Amino acid sequence: MEKSGKPEKQKRFFPIPHSDLAEYCSRSPLPRELQEAKILDYDTNQFPFQEAIADILNVCPADLATIHETGEGKLALAEELAGSNHRKRGKQPHYLRLWTSSSQTPARQRFNKILHQFVDQFVSVHMGGTGSVHMGGTGRQAAVAYQREPTFRTVLPSGQEYGYRHCDADYHHPPAEVNWWLPVTQVFGSNTLHTESEPGRGDFSPVQLKYGQVLRFYGNLCQHYAVPNTSGKSRVSFDLRVLSVAHHDTEWTDRLGRQCLFKVGAYYTRAGAGSEDTKKLERGTGEDPEEILDCADLYS
Repeated sequence: MEKSGKPEKQKRFFPIPHSDLAEYCSRSPLPRELQEAKILDYDTNQFPFQEAIADILNVCPADLATIHETGEGKLALAEELAGSNHRKRGKQPHYLRLWTSSSQTPARQRFNKILHQFVDQFVSVHMGGTGSVHMGGTGRQAAVAYQREPTFRTVLPSGQEYGYRHCDADYHHPPAEVNWWLPVTQVFGSNTLHTESEPGRGDFSPVQLKYGQVLRFYGNLCQHYAVPNTSGKSRVSFDLRVLSVAHHDTEWTDRLGRQCLFKVGAYYTRAGAGSEDTKKLERGTGEDPEEILDCADLYS
């Protein structure tokens, strides 16, 4: 079942009618292969995200799916059940507070290093499509720019309702952007993301993944959401948006006529193959990423 209700209307949120998404998709600069949802396997020994995140949250990797049963997790679950967290701006759930406060710690620096290597060595290879690429050591790499601060989520089995069905274009994200969604626990049923297979198709289904798998999908125009987690298992995940530099128009303006709010050097960090296209993008940091209202709180 899709989420009900509507978020507060504001200039930064400008929803596209679901019936119009297919038309927007037909004008997308991305090639078809980058618009298609795909589940990919990666090497967890090479990219040990589970261990890195467990270190930040001060738990054993094996306890992530049952983090709500730890001493700290029980308090966090009680706080959530009491209704003190509703993903309101400025009011963060317990584990998100831990994540945010870890930004300068060695554990977070380790995670950031793994993430950059993952985007540079794995994501860029699967963002090639057509455009400016070169042969890297393990395959074709594309010039990409990824979300500097990935969106971290710990979804406890509280049965609480969070978020709204949306696509990222509702928040003025550029159309050459692709979503990468990485759970570090097994996800299924009510503790996972629900998305449609193509923009406007409406065939929403839950994404089933295990640790070591990542979902690449066109969240820019494919609507997605989460349902209340009643699975009995916690979900720990993070996601990031990755810009295909070869397909990004540096003069692109959003539906309010503004030049793209999300800029390389501010919201995005470069990785993958170097190119003149990438250098042209980095022409000023623009808005502070912290001041850009993102859709991070709209699906859990």
